[in-house]
Amino acid sequence: MSINLALKYSDKIAQKHTHESFLAAKAKAPYDFVGVKTVRIYTLLSQPLNDYDRANTTNRYGALAELQDSYQEISITQDKSFRIAIDKGNNNEQMMVKEAGRVMQMQLREQVVPAGDKQALLQWALGAGKCVEYTAAVSKSNIIGTLLDIEKNFADSFTPLEERYVAVKNEHMKFIRLSDEFQYVDGPREQMILKGVVGKIGTLNIIAMPAAWFPANVEHVAFHSRAVGMPFKIRDTRIITDSEAVNGAVLLGRFNFDAFVVGGACDDVIVCVSNGNKCATPSATKGGTTTLTTATSSAKIYYTLDGSDPRFSATRVEYSEGFANPTAGTVLKAVAIYPSANKYTSDVLTHICA
Repeated sequence: MSINLALKYSDKIAQKHTHESFLAAKAKAPYDFVGVKTVRIYTLLSQPLNDYDRANTTNRYGALAELQDSYQEISITQDKSFRIAIDKGNNNEQMMVKEAGRVMQMQLREQVVPAGDKQALLQWALGAGKCVEYTAAVSKSNIIGTLLDIEKNFADSFTPLEERYVAVKNEHMKFIRLSDEFQYVDGPREQMILKGVVGKIGTLNIIAMPAAWFPANVEHVAFHSRAVGMPFKIRDTRIITDSEAVNGAVLLGRFNFDAFVVGGACDDVIVCVSNGNKCATPSATKGGTTTLTTATSSAKIYYTLDGSDPRFSATRVEYSEGFANPTAGTVLKAVAIYPSANKYTSDVLTHICA
């Protein structure tokens, strides 16, 4: 006999997953599932302002621009499963179901949740709109300054004040508490700053996580909750009580999950990396053709000629060779992106073609 737990307990399993995860409950970007393994995200984009023209007798408000949106459709890449035998220590079927429930919780806590949180840190780091680079190893003398740089970048991007988070390694909490900035604070002040999620500095809610979960060369990942998503779908969770494979029950589980950054809100996600692991900003040179270069070897350059953001624009082009010089006044934008999770996205070049 097969008992389908997904039909009966899927909401509870999903809630348990969210509760156990460091990040799932804090990722609130809206999305819709399209089919089983595809997620669709829409983001409205604001438009530049025109000069109001009082002398114009037909149109004082400037050119009519269609409301634009950023459209993303991602395929969920993580398709994980498990198959566990529960030996028949008791003929009571109800006891096997209860034992299966405990095993399911253990699998969620020790396997599914870590895999999901690791994937989220990786995808959010790769999709971050801004990369901040440490110039020396993380220490008590530089960590607060870097976290305040994150806050400054959020302020420049008009990131909403509420629900700003920064994931740091557990070892970084020691540096925060021992930092020179907090050395002489009194008790109430210390409680105000270092309590919250596990701590709070300014508007940043700090989430301390195992260092082994972070991608290579990443120290912190900061995000606003509406700029990131963590889709999670339970495909199958069953107890087979009459399995021929074992004298007892077999617990089966299958999950789809992934993570993403909303393209139009990518400036609300910041990755902090160790020294030397940020791609160099591309440069543009006009000659017989227009060429793009970056000092980061093996990095790919993506560019646009319509003023849209090359970090996520649907019209971006991967640079391969010099192209015909654009007309004067064309806005060329370019970004360097490394093809693997070793180095992280450069700043965006904005170049007005002559």
